[in-house]
Amino acid sequence: MDFSTTEAAQDLGGLVSTIVDAVCTPQHQRELDALEQRFDRELWRKLIDADVLSAAAPESLGGGGYGVLEQTAVLVALGRGLAAVPYLESVTLAAAALARFGSVELQQQWGAPAVSGQKILTVALDADMGEGPVQATSCGDGYRLTGTRTQVEYGPVADAFLVPAETQSGTGVFLIVVDDPGTAVTPLETTGLDSVGHLELSGVEVGGGRLVGGDEVADWLSLRAALGRSAFQLGVLDRGLQMTAEYARTREQFDRPIGSFQAVSQRLADGYIDVKGLRLTLTQAAWRVSEDLPADTEVATAAFWALTLGIVWRTPSFTYTVVSESISTTRCTAISWPPSRRSSRWAVLPERCGGSAANWPTHPFN
Repeated sequence: MDFSTTEAAQDLGGLVSTIVDAVCTPQHQRELDALEQRFDRELWRKLIDADVLSAAAPESLGGGGYGVLEQTAVLVALGRGLAAVPYLESVTLAAAALARFGSVELQQQWGAPAVSGQKILTVALDADMGEGPVQATSCGDGYRLTGTRTQVEYGPVADAFLVPAETQSGTGVFLIVVDDPGTAVTPLETTGLDSVGHLELSGVEVGGGRLVGGDEVADWLSLRAALGRSAFQLGVLDRGLQMTAEYARTREQFDRPIGSFQAVSQRLADGYIDVKGLRLTLTQAAWRVSEDLPADTEVATAAFWALTLGIVWRTPSFTYTVVSESISTTRCTAISWPPSRRSSRWAVLPERCGGSAANWPTHPFN
């Protein structure tokens, strides 16, 4: 079977890898960790200058017209470097949703500037960790939104948000501007040290033109978010496994590299197989989404394995993840935040954004 992706995806992924490797050095990562908001403006600017943001964006927004497979390649490359940039939230999700469902006015006012890097958008999907759905009631020719969204990625640096809310006729997705009266964003401190905000809407009034769409938009965003986070997770785990293998080749004990010990080599082999499995399920899911084929099961499968491999999943007979084994293999040097530990805290991000793996329909216990 041929699992190769498009030439454009390979080229774009290679370009992003080159940029990320040059910028995201260990010293640079430590400097980012010290910031109040872990947003890598230097890397973001280089991606803009290299036309990475626009390359895989819709042509209607001034992009290059490439699609899901190319965006997936970019996200995997960003994951390898633990890149603290809102490519998924601003370009892959928000701008693409505006291109597909939004009015021409929303596309030109918000979608195109997001693709060019002039504005930053994000989505407030919240998974299962919110305080109930945001409520949108009719108000003249528009709506009044009240409610909160927690764990909004890059919320503190965003210019606008796509927020699902409950209306009298069902779910609606609205574009909320950070300067709208009644909108408040509070930065949150997380163990991942990334840029996360708590969004509070207190009677925010918006015109009818701010309504992007209904249930179909919310479902579209949820599916693409799960796919994108799985792609980023593949990059995180692939890089973590690579670092661990290199450490096992160079770290010696009893005058022998620890990678030559049977127990260590077996655990790394398990990690290698698991990462390959995630790559396979992700490739299948991305291809089906790119072809507009039904992909709920395939995306859920990829997301399940991305979650499972990135967190410590314990059952009475099973205790194994790629990240936990990476830390176990390198724990003798894990005094503060070595690269493997940094990978581990990023690897649990999909669970915080998408909920526990046990809640996914593809979990074997479901």
